[in-house]
Amino acid sequence: MAIPGLTELTDGEENISPTLFLLSGPPAIGKRDYCREFLEEGLATQKGCIFISSKITDKEKIDVLDLDDTKLKSLFINPVLLYENPDEKSLQDTLIKITEFLSRIRTNDSQNKDPSGTRIGDNDNFIYFVMDSLNNFCDIFELNTVKRFLARLVLQLKKSKTIGIFTIDSPILTEYQSIVSFCDGIIEMKFEDSNDSLIRKIRLLSMAGHAMTKPTWIQFNIDKNGRFTFADDLLKCTLDGRVIQHPPVYYLDLPFHSEGCAITYRKFMSVFKDLDPKYEVLNYNFCFIDIVGLSNPELAVHRQKEKIVRLNEFISSCNAFRKISDDLKIILPAGDGMAIGYENNPELPYKLSVELHGFLRKYNKRMVNDNQIKVRIGLSSGPVFTVYDISNRLNVWGPGIIMARRVMDLGDSWHILITENFAMQLRPLYEEYRNNIRLIGSYEIKHGERINVYSAYSDDYGNPELPEKFKKIYTRQ
Repeated sequence: MAIPGLTELTDGEENISPTLFLLSGPPAIGKRDYCREFLEEGLATQKGCIFISSKITDKEKIDVLDLDDTKLKSLFINPVLLYENPDEKSLQDTLIKITEFLSRIRTNDSQNKDPSGTRIGDNDNFIYFVMDSLNNFCDIFELNTVKRFLARLVLQLKKSKTIGIFTIDSPILTEYQSIVSFCDGIIEMKFEDSNDSLIRKIRLLSMAGHAMTKPTWIQFNIDKNGRFTFADDLLKCTLDGRVIQHPPVYYLDLPFHSEGCAITYRKFMSVFKDLDPKYEVLNYNFCFIDIVGLSNPELAVHRQKEKIVRLNEFISSCNAFRKISDDLKIILPAGDGMAIGYENNPELPYKLSVELHGFLRKYNKRMVNDNQIKVRIGLSSGPVFTVYDISNRLNVWGPGIIMARRVMDLGDSWHILITENFAMQLRPLYEEYRNNIRLIGSYEIKHGERINVYSAYSDDYGNPELPEKFKKIYTRQ
């Protein structure tokens, strides 16, 4: 059944009985393009197709859909154009046309029998239906008139095994709730901000006969021809490749359906891993993240664990993390945080820090103080070497990661502190970086080594205050 993206929206479930869906979303997000792709599938498979719109004329329908009313299998109606002054009779006549059309389809299908008298293709004998912009119908006709029309229409559609989509702009007004209650399933679309651009997302919120316990938002794009493509970077289980519908379990940075999947994966890795350790020196750019105050003995253990899990989820949601191949990054858990290293690109740790701050600030606004997650971050670059540890696991260590940890230790809540060599790679790239990455002074770390430290901050991320350790230095001076 050709609900666009059904496989992704239901994690591979395609055996869906005929259902009437409500498709909601803000204007211009692509609801009509979605419906067009849906109807085109019906036309291509010789199914009966009905399209009702109060916005599209008979002439424009050719541009939207290749609908030919002379053919038995398709019907287009714009009730507004039936009479000079559209009123309740316009909807009554629309219902008559649809009822007659459905009757012809049923009569034609009843004649399509094999020699034994059984209908051919009876299991697939359903109608494709779209009603465009319910809110526009309510703007033109009286709300109660639309409600009566929909009640009678839905009865006819269900008699004929119809899979249908009714669209409406969101947010849905309170007075319109009564006209959408007949739907068996709800599909939602939304825009989402991402790095100064808007991305489109869709999810199946509910569907009759199927428990959608954790509806998943899936990104989609619309090409210049109005064709839908769904994101191929959906969060999938590393073990079996199926889309993860519930909060994932992570082993390092790899997502799994459950702890059992992660354990099975680790067992496989222990059997098939390379037996000969490869000692090699690599240059990486590191982001060292630490949860502030997590070691406070007054904080309950389950709260500590909850914060670590939540932080991992936010990091995994950042574009600078999830869109980078595993081959180009390394992840080292550090108890109350983690170190993430990127090969080649020095911007990625910086972008990850900015994105993470954005997620956490929004999250903290709705949480009480004890449940808020505050972090400090250190950025640095330099060489590291790979080696198998005492547990025979591949690990990394070296000056690059050590300096990221050292500079992070100098910060307080929300500080993004940067070593000088790393800052010098970033500041020449953009004027924004030159303005937002500022030298705050030098500090003597372990073994008498003195380093210059920079702080990154703006109105949206970072901490403009001088770290307490630097304040003490300047106070003494």
